[in-house]
Amino acid sequence: MSSFEKNNNSMRSRKPSSKKKKTPSEKKPNVVDHKDTNGEREITNLPPSFTSKSAKKKIWSLSFVIIVLALKLFQWQKATVPYVSSSNARNAIELTFLESWSNYVEDAFGYDVYHPLSHTGQNMVNETKPLGWIVVDSIDTMMLMYNNSENNKQRFKSEIERCEKWIIECLDYDIDHNELNIFETTIRMLGGFLSAYYLSTQFNVGNSTLYLDRAIDLGSRLSTIYENGQRSIPYSSINLFTKQTFKSHADMGASSTAEFTTLQLEFKYLSVLIDDVELWENSERCYDVLYSVNNLLGSYYDGLAPIYVQPDSGRFQGNNIRLGSRGDSFYEYLLKQYLLSPKNSTKFYDLYRGSMEGVKRHLVGKSEPHKLTYIGERVNGIHHSSLSPKMDHLVCFMGGLLMMGATEGNNITWSKKQPWFDSVRWEDWKLGAQITKTCYHMYHDIPGTGLSPEIVVFNTGNGNNEQQQNDWWKSDSGDIYIKPLDKHNLQRPETVESIFFAYHLTKSNVFRKFGWEIYKNFKAHGMTSLNNVLTGEPKDNIESFWYAETLKYLYLLFVDEFDLTKVVFNTEAHIFPVLREQ
Repeated sequence: MSSFEKNNNSMRSRKPSSKKKKTPSEKKPNVVDHKDTNGEREITNLPPSFTSKSAKKKIWSLSFVIIVLALKLFQWQKATVPYVSSSNARNAIELTFLESWSNYVEDAFGYDVYHPLSHTGQNMVNETKPLGWIVVDSIDTMMLMYNNSENNKQRFKSEIERCEKWIIECLDYDIDHNELNIFETTIRMLGGFLSAYYLSTQFNVGNSTLYLDRAIDLGSRLSTIYENGQRSIPYSSINLFTKQTFKSHADMGASSTAEFTTLQLEFKYLSVLIDDVELWENSERCYDVLYSVNNLLGSYYDGLAPIYVQPDSGRFQGNNIRLGSRGDSFYEYLLKQYLLSPKNSTKFYDLYRGSMEGVKRHLVGKSEPHKLTYIGERVNGIHHSSLSPKMDHLVCFMGGLLMMGATEGNNITWSKKQPWFDSVRWEDWKLGAQITKTCYHMYHDIPGTGLSPEIVVFNTGNGNNEQQQNDWWKSDSGDIYIKPLDKHNLQRPETVESIFFAYHLTKSNVFRKFGWEIYKNFKAHGMTSLNNVLTGEPKDNIESFWYAETLKYLYLLFVDEFDLTKVVFNTEAHIFPVLREQ
C-alpha cells in the first residue's frame, strides 16, 4: 500500500445499519455442549470408577481431543465440498460479490476506503474529492459477471449504471494534493477505465464513451511524468491538478522498481486508443536506462533487479532482491508487454527470459520435510547473502506468470507439440506448477480459517529457523512458519490468480477444487480482511482488489471457456485486448 493510502483524514462516521451483521465467529458451526446452570459441562451417569479427579481429568482430556478432531474433520469436509457444477459455482460467487458490494453501497458508496465492521468509509487524499478507488476498480468485474450470469444479469447492470451515474456526478480529478501514488493510480484507476471501456464494447453494456473519456482525462494527467524528456525513470507521486511530480519522502527519494516498470500496459493500450506513438515509446524509456546503467543482464545482477532505484541517475539503491513487494510486477510486465503486442515487443520476452533464468539460479528453494518449492529473497544481492526462505503471498503470482510464459496462453498439451516449446519452457512450466501448489498449501495447511497469511517462512531443515522460532507458529506438516506480525490476511488475489491460469491452460479440475476450497474459506470468514488467520479475528477493512481481482479470478476460474491468447490482465486484473496489428 502506498504512503498516501494511510492518510486517512476524512473519516465518515455513519449510523450503523439496523440489520445485524454476522461476525466470522457467528458464521462458524457451533459445537453444542450440555451445561449446567453455572455454565460448566455436566458429566452425568458415570460409574463410580469414573468419578475420581484423575479419571475426570482423563475424560476432560479425551473430550477435548475428540472435539478438536471433530472440528478439524468438519473444517476439512467443509473446505473440500466439491462444487456441483461450474454454473452453480459462478452463481455462488456472483451472490458473494453482490452481498459484499451491497454492504459497501449501503455503508460507504463512493468512498475510497471501506470499513465493513464499523460501517464507515473515507477518502484517501481529500475529504470531498474521492479517487474512485473502489468504484472504478470494480466495474469490469461486474461487467464480466453480467456477461456470464444466468440469474443476476439485471442486478449487475443496475450496479454498473449506479457506478456510471456516480462517475458523472461525483468524480473529478482536479485534486490538488502532492501525495498521489503514480503506480497505484495508474494500475487501478487508469487500468479500470480502460478495461471498462474495452469490455463495454465487447459485451454491449455500460457507457463506453464515458470510460474512454475518463481514461483519456486521467491518462493525460499521468502521462506528464514522461514529458520534456527530463527523466526516463519517474518519481513516485504526482499532483493531478498541477501535474507536478515528487520524489518519495522515504527511502532517500528512491523509486520502487516495481512501480515505474508497471505503467507500460496501461499507457501502451491508451496510446493505441488515442493514436499517440510517442506515449508508447516514452513508457519504454525507463528500460533502456535501467538495463544499460546497471548492466542488469550481466553477472552481478543476472537479470534480478534490486527493489529501489534512484530516479535521477537510474542506478540501483542497495542490493535487496525479492519478488514480493516493490519487486514483483517488474518481472510480470516484462512478459505481459510481449503478450500485449507480440509483433512489436519481442525484446521484452528476451528480458523476461533473462530474469527467469536468474530466478531459477538464485531464488528457488525447497522446504522440509515435504519439498515445497518456494521463491525466496536475497537481501544483500545474489553474491553476498544466502537465500532467505521468506515468501510474501504477493510472490504467488509467479505460478501463473511462468505457466503463461511457457505457453503464451495456449493449452499446455497443444503447446508441448509445437516446435517453439523447448526444454527451457518446460522447466518454466514445471516451476510455475510447483509454485502454484505451494501457494495452495499456504491456505490449505492453515487450521481454523484455511486462509493464507501475508507472509510465510519455509522450513529449510538446517536449524536456522528453529533458533528464532519461540513465538513462530509452525504448520502440522512442518514446512511452514508464520511470524506474529505476518498473520494477517488482506484477501489478496495472487494464489487464485495462478490457479485461474493453471486451470485454463490445463483444464484440470484439480485447480477448480483448489479455488473452490479457497473461495469457501473466504466466504466462511466474513468476506473481510483478517488480523489473524490462526484465530479468524476479523480486520475492519476490505481492499479494492477483493472486488477487482480476488473475486474476478475466482469467478473466471469457473467460466468454462476463456481464451488467454486474446487478452492480457494488468497487475490489478484489468483486462486489455491483445494488440496484434498495432
